Amino acid sequence: MGRVVLFASGKGGTGKSALCLHTAGALARRGHRVLVAEATPGFRGLEITLGLPGETVYDLSDALEGRCSLGDAILVHRETQLRLIPAPEDPAFLPREEKLSAFFSWARERWDFLLLDTLPGFSPLLPMAARGCDTGIFVTTPEEVAARATGKTAALLAREGLLDQRLVIDRVPRDFAPTPAVRDLDDIIDLCGVRLLGAVPEREGGLPPPGEEPLPGLLGQELEAIPRRLLGERAELALFP
Repeated sequence: MGRVVLFASGKGGTGKSALCLHTAGALARRGHRVLVAEATPGFRGLEITLGLPGETVYDLSDALEGRCSLGDAILVHRETQLRLIPAPEDPAFLPREEKLSAFFSWARERWDFLLLDTLPGFSPLLPMAARGCDTGIFVTTPEEVAARATGKTAALLAREGLLDQRLVIDRVPRDFAPTPAVRDLDDIIDLCGVRLLGAVPEREGGLPPPGEEPLPGLLGQELEAIPRRLLGERAELALFP
């Protein structure tokens, strides 16, 4: 039986979607069958990140509403063999909960992991999705505003029954500057109120798309370690020497 993992954040600009793709790529390199679904109505972007613009024929709304089969909505990233269901074009799209639940059941029977990318902040689709997911990965940057917003989002989804929650602190700068509210990463963890899964070093220009091989250096090491920890393995935190 597969596992459905929701990626969420309290605000935009935390690197959540890129982290979702790199987690999918790392899991796939370990031999897991991985499907990524873009639950961000009106904000389609992962197909562009993967270099697949213009290849979308059907999207998540088509699959959920029965206008195509779920398999027909899947795009294939040839370099990594990642599978993606693109986001609905309509920003007002909100599926019936039983249809979303049926999609999760379908994915659990066919895939080892379904990774669900969601809109930043709180949207009507988010609590519905949370009720059907097994794990929530919350992504923040090491800033007070982002951490507080992420903590509020995590608390709201815990009320919906999403209790297995993990935190990734993204874009941690080498020259991290303490503030009165955020002295170190422990303060970020406390503000979010979520158990730490990983801390990703900052990279100038952001993360490139996932490829056949892991990224070099400490960045690639940590991006590979995050899915290992998700699987229950021990992996040392890799930040800066």
